[in-house]
Amino acid sequence: METSSKDPLASAAEGVTKGVLGWTEEKIKGFVARFRNKDIAFVSDPEIINLAKKQRETPEWKLFEQYVEDRDLRILFQMGLTLRKIARRKKIRKKHGIYVRTNHVIPLRRNILDNFGSKGLHIAQFIQNGHFGKIIGNILERAPTPEKLRIEIESILNNIEQTTIFIKHSDNVNNRAEEAAIKILAHSPSTFIIFGSGNAMIKCGTIKEEVMKKISGYEVESYEAEYLRIYFINKV
Repeated sequence: METSSKDPLASAAEGVTKGVLGWTEEKIKGFVARFRNKDIAFVSDPEIINLAKKQRETPEWKLFEQYVEDRDLRILFQMGLTLRKIARRKKIRKKHGIYVRTNHVIPLRRNILDNFGSKGLHIAQFIQNGHFGKIIGNILERAPTPEKLRIEIESILNNIEQTTIFIKHSDNVNNRAEEAAIKILAHSPSTFIIFGSGNAMIKCGTIKEEVMKKISGYEVESYEAEYLRIYFINKV
């Protein structure tokens, strides 16, 4: 068998060079864009990556990045804003009778679930529903320093499955109230959040009342809009 006298490292380098030179301009641009957005490259769809990039220019993102340094939370916040933008864009197109061929929300949710698990998806959907601004308003009055505010925000998001409960119209009042009370008593969060929207708003209020009968050392701050009710159960 004939052996090559060529330096294996040089040979490998040559192969890489030939490979790169064989790339098309579009492939190179795609690689550069992916590198610049490596944190969100798991999305894989260039259109959604570009949309996600634009969310970094929104006032909501600018506010969030001042207080949260956690890399995963930043990515999930960006994904939540992106999910919201996609849903709004689809709603507007349908309103104007424009046919929407693809639904980017479902693949993006699947990407988030695959990479961050169910908790990550819950965080993204929490942001998608516009709840971050409400959290800031609730915590600001109780957080004496920016550092305390950061800790509170990160604690709520990182423990979202222990610090929030979303009420549906079909929920059993006693069961959900018991569930919420158990979470509060077990984890003693600084803030526990109960949400309800649409035809679940009245039931949400009833569940809040039942929860308050089962716990002590907490007080309630409420936020109400036409189709949304949020109760912040704050530790005194």
